[in-house]
Amino acid sequence: MNPEPRSAIERRRMAQLPPGIATRPRDARGYPISFVTALGPDGTPDFTELDGPRRAKAIIEHLCGLCGQPLPLIRAVIGGPQVVEHRLAMDPPMCVECAVFAATHAAAGCPFLLMPNARYRKDRATRPSSPLVAQERPQTMYLARTYAHNGVRLALPDGSEEVLAQCARWTGLQEIRAGELVDARHLLRK
Repeated sequence: MNPEPRSAIERRRMAQLPPGIATRPRDARGYPISFVTALGPDGTPDFTELDGPRRAKAIIEHLCGLCGQPLPLIRAVIGGPQVVEHRLAMDPPMCVECAVFAATHAAAGCPFLLMPNARYRKDRATRPSSPLVAQERPQTMYLARTYAHNGVRLALPDGSEEVLAQCARWTGLQEIRAGELVDARHLLRK
């Protein structure tokens, strides 16, 4: 019988990953590095930043923002109430399996989603952004499912452009509550 892993890093390294995420490299702490995670000049991942060109590529070419593989017909988007209301997402859609893993896996999932008190970086508010993108972490995060999306270009006040994912109607909606997914389809009927 194998002893239980003792450290968080050991638990992350031993985590059963979805097939697409299993192909991604991991950082020194054992976290999978998503397709759109920004990398520093030395190759160190910065999980608080997205790589703009890879983010846009994922949206336009219908690639999963986590594993980088082509999206299946049903895909997921994670975001706050603004994303749900407008069906417009800054983060690329993901394979449902990858999104569920990120939102629920205690050892190797996304700490930002798993910890309700997590916050955006302080310098986020100083960067140009869409008025539809929250500057503060929403109190409630959702995992929404859809069957299609299009990449749309949105002009920003500073004259630059951002590529966002305009999603078709939601086919499912779950609230992410500290690593649990709770049915929230009732919000779609409004």
